[in-house]
Amino acid sequence: MRISFTGPQCSGKSTLLALCKEYYGDRFRYIEEITRPIARKGFKINEQGDDETQLQILKAHELNSELNDVIMDRCIIDGALYTAYLFKRNKVTGEVLGKAIKRYYQLIGKLDVIFFTEPVKMVDDGVRSTGDEFRQSMIEAFNRQRVGLESGFCKEFNGKVVYLKGSVENRFEDIKIAIEEYEHVR
Repeated sequence: MRISFTGPQCSGKSTLLALCKEYYGDRFRYIEEITRPIARKGFKINEQGDDETQLQILKAHELNSELNDVIMDRCIIDGALYTAYLFKRNKVTGEVLGKAIKRYYQLIGKLDVIFFTEPVKMVDDGVRSTGDEFRQSMIEAFNRQRVGLESGFCKEFNGKVVYLKGSVENRFEDIKIAIEEYEHVR
């Protein structure tokens, strides 16, 4: 089973992943970070990302897609949407955008449950971007992606989409219900 959170920065993904880790224990593997380890290697992230950054991120998503019984902080949706944002601002080339789109269609079908997270109040942690234009653009992109997947636009994806909103407690209850429902269907 491959489960992933997805959504713009500061939408509760890490908090919810920590709760999953505590609740499910060793039932799953947990991928807590993708972008921050890349940033620690000296790559520019967020609005400053470039071809090299995005290629590293896409590679991480590809490796993660091979894991079983995993819950991930982010997935290929994030990689593709952030690459598209950077392409529109001439930060990445069309070649890298093409690779991101190709990887999206190769990897999206490997996901069983995708939890889209509603944004919460922005907290500056010194790593995530606090730029209003960047955040708003990403919120809109994730909303379009969620609606598209819910409507079945992507034939490669046959999993379950769940939109998490409300309190942390409510979100976590929705997570437990969705995982249990998916496991009974399999």
